[in-house]
Amino acid sequence: MLKSEENYCAKCCKTMNIIDRMFASIAEFREKIEVSYEDVYSDDTKKKYGDLIPPTVIMEDHVLVDGHVPIMKKLARDLFKIVESSHL
Repeated sequence: MLKSEENYCAKCCKTMNIIDRMFASIAEFREKIEVSYEDVYSDDTKKKYGDLIPPTVIMEDHVLVDGHVPIMKKLARDLFKIVESSHL
C-alpha cells in the first residue's frame, strides 16, 4: 500500500488502521516484522507480484489481495503462522 493520504481509498485506510492497531497490541509482531507501505501500481511491484488490487497485504511469500480488507483476527493468525514457520 502507498502511505500517502491523497492516494489511498477508504479500504486501504481501514487496512492500514487494522495493521497499526494489531502491531501496537502484539509485541511479537513489533519485534519481528517490519511494515512498509508500497505503491501497488509501481513498475517494481508489478514486476515482482503482478497486477494487484489495493488494499493488498504482502507478508514474505504470502499475498492477501482481491481488494478485501482482511479481518484483524485472520490477519493476526496468518502473521503468527508466517512468523512461526520462518523462525523470525
